[in-house]
Amino acid sequence: MRGSHQRRLRPVTVVRPASRAAIAGILTLGATLSAPPVAAEPEPNWNGWYRITFHTDQKTGTSVAAEQSEEPYTAAFKFATDCSSGTCVASVVDGPASKDNVSESTKFDWSGSQWSRTNNWRWDCLLPDRTITFDPASSVTTYSPQPDGSLTGTFATNIGEGACEGTVYIPLTAVASEPVSNETNIV
Repeated sequence: MRGSHQRRLRPVTVVRPASRAAIAGILTLGATLSAPPVAAEPEPNWNGWYRITFHTDQKTGTSVAAEQSEEPYTAAFKFATDCSSGTCVASVVDGPASKDNVSESTKFDWSGSQWSRTNNWRWDCLLPDRTITFDPASSVTTYSPQPDGSLTGTFATNIGEGACEGTVYIPLTAVASEPVSNETNIV
């Protein structure tokens, strides 16, 4: 026989269904171990000096205080964020002194999408005769980070009783700034 070729038969390996599952698991495990780690969400960061503007000229609400004309005002505050307890808290560590009717300590808690703070205090209600009464109030202040690094938010106040009873909503903005000297009182 000319050029006789004998065919060699190779043994056939039969992979049973249970073995297929094991092989698939090993391949998946290998792919998982070699895949780059998924990046965790970065911790929120509100650090450094920010110029906060209270847009009091845009306030709304049901209180007579919401209808009183005011000019917007800006003050600079230095913030420091601490996430060591598992909850992130941004604290004001420098800035203008608080008014006598407002808490000295100012801290904001991170909710996953915004910074917020709740406080009880007394609203300084300007009466038509230009005298001031201090009405019990509760405020929720929120700031949401923006893509440009600024924050926007609202100072929402419920004045529980008195001449200014009702609600007042004041829009807020916070923009990173250089260190400044503060000499005014702020809420």
